[in-house]
Amino acid sequence: MTFLINIFFWLLSCLLKYQSSTEQSTPPSSPPFPCPNCGSHYRIKNGSIHNGKPKRQCKECGRQFVINPTNKTVSDETKQLIDKLLLERISLRGIARVTGVSWSWLQNYVNNKLAAVPGQIKVSDKPKGKLVIECDEM
Repeated sequence: MTFLINIFFWLLSCLLKYQSSTEQSTPPSSPPFPCPNCGSHYRIKNGSIHNGKPKRQCKECGRQFVINPTNKTVSDETKQLIDKLLLERISLRGIARVTGVSWSWLQNYVNNKLAAVPGQIKVSDKPKGKLVIECDEM
């Protein structure tokens, strides 16, 4: 019986520690971030993105956005470097590591580059002049 009482008090103390730690770790209310589209401060929670950051939706215009997004655009210099590295026949994962872009972004970039290449190359059959063939006897 005392064993059960000890377990009960242990669970109770763990629960109290957990409650006090969650109360301390909750940040104060964040400053209002306006909608990037219309500047309104009226927004609602609207799920979360793949890495757990909460999405918001503006009540005024309906636009969805993430506060402090972590995504970044790839610069033109990086794209030129990627084009040069692709010509060197380096693996996509190696290029992604060196340039600091994600592998999935790089795969989409390469697929878009490939889609821009024409399927058939047009070759003109215009003769360039007379064809002269010379032979010697043996």
